[in-house]
Amino acid sequence: MRHWKAATAGALLLAGCSNAPVDKAPAPEGDNILHISWGGIAEADEGEAKRHWSTWAINLVDGGPAYGWMSEMDAAFPHTLKFELAGTGKVRAVALDNRFEPVVREDGSMSQTAEGSPVRRFALLGSTAGPDGPFETLVIGEARADAQTLITLPKETAARWLQLRIDSNWKGSGATRLSDLAVYGELDQRGAAGEADVSGVYAHEYGPIALRQSGQDILGCYNNGLGTLRGTAFGRIMRLAWFSKEEGSIGSATLVAANGKLYGFWYRPEDKMGSPWNAVKEQTLDSADLGACRAALYPPA
Repeated sequence: MRHWKAATAGALLLAGCSNAPVDKAPAPEGDNILHISWGGIAEADEGEAKRHWSTWAINLVDGGPAYGWMSEMDAAFPHTLKFELAGTGKVRAVALDNRFEPVVREDGSMSQTAEGSPVRRFALLGSTAGPDGPFETLVIGEARADAQTLITLPKETAARWLQLRIDSNWKGSGATRLSDLAVYGELDQRGAAGEADVSGVYAHEYGPIALRQSGQDILGCYNNGLGTLRGTAFGRIMRLAWFSKEEGSIGSATLVAANGKLYGFWYRPEDKMGSPWNAVKEQTLDSADLGACRAALYPPA
């Protein structure tokens, strides 16, 4: 797998604020249907490509505070983050996690302090029409700093596309951070709305990812033959095992295929959280020079 970058990993662990902290509120009814394992995805925000992966929006759907999202230092309010559920959901509550959790990196160093200021005032908006809306406001709230905040919606509302509008942080200026976002409710079908066939070559900064789907079975190859992938597709969710003979390492990956892209994370066996493994579909298998990946994608019978 790609090398784990140590720089600024602490930037992503966040703190929040608000009127109903999770640790004192009753557990919400339903599941976190925005979680990656339910097929939830987060779109990249403007300027994300310039930042370290530990500050990317996709980290908000991994279910933990170890890595999260952080805005540009000079970005003006409001910040709008975009999300998509795997299907239409009945949304009942939202939880923002602004806690900071130190992370031990692969080189043994540790992130000691959080960068940026935690989310304060926010609004959650939803749409059933499409990613461009129209959107209606589901709830407006304030998140507490260095805590989880759970807010129940005034009424249960159907939505598939969500926007988190961040109107302020606790400092009042500078970079804004958030560690995790959970949306509680019920999904019409877990993992639905997937690509008809995920087969293709996907562009990634550390090398291409090639996938071939046959029914629910997935065969894959990454970084021009550095490693192989095998697993299963469930709707748009893929649970994969990866193996790198060259590195002598193995692990797992959870990816969601949607909108011609891959969203998700790869994990080493000891990892409690994964590094983002987002990629954009670039070619079909028929049109690509598969090189060292061909044998992994088309093994002999």
